[in-house]
Amino acid sequence: MSDTATFYHYGISPWEIEVIYNTLNRSFEVEENQLPPDDPQYVSMVEIGFPVRFNETFFQQEFTMDSWFKIKGVIKDVKKRRGRKSIKAFIRFAGFGSNEKIGIVFPLQSKGDRQFEMGIEKIEYLVDIVPVQLQLIPPGAEEIWYLYDEASSKWSPSVAKTSSINYLFKNNEWKTK
Repeated sequence: MSDTATFYHYGISPWEIEVIYNTLNRSFEVEENQLPPDDPQYVSMVEIGFPVRFNETFFQQEFTMDSWFKIKGVIKDVKKRRGRKSIKAFIRFAGFGSNEKIGIVFPLQSKGDRQFEMGIEKIEYLVDIVPVQLQLIPPGAEEIWYLYDEASSKWSPSVAKTSSINYLFKNNEWKTK
């Protein structure tokens, strides 16, 4: 497992880049890359990949809550500064709980400020529930994508990606369609 965090972005200011980069660089080597915009709906994008598992150790020791709060704060500020324009953010981890092999992704693509903030604020509170939610995952799963439901204000598993099939999580089970 690499100890290099990834930080990809577009449409964010030099100050926002510097704060995120420096915060990540306290704990990890950082691969930073400005990407060309890939969707005209979004004026800004931030993608951060942590090279460690999503668990309590990440928040308490590997990255610390101070660093996590700083990253969350900058991403929320990016959203506020863009006003009604849409931004998207992706927070990735190289595993979850005690599982080192299957990545986990929390995408934030809300158009509303409040829902965007609520989604990012709830991520650290999922450390206990994610291993329970993901006890049964499709064979060959390489990455699990979560979905933030604005109506219920909750994160839940959404897609399990394998090399050949994407499974959808519906009615508490993984299905191919």
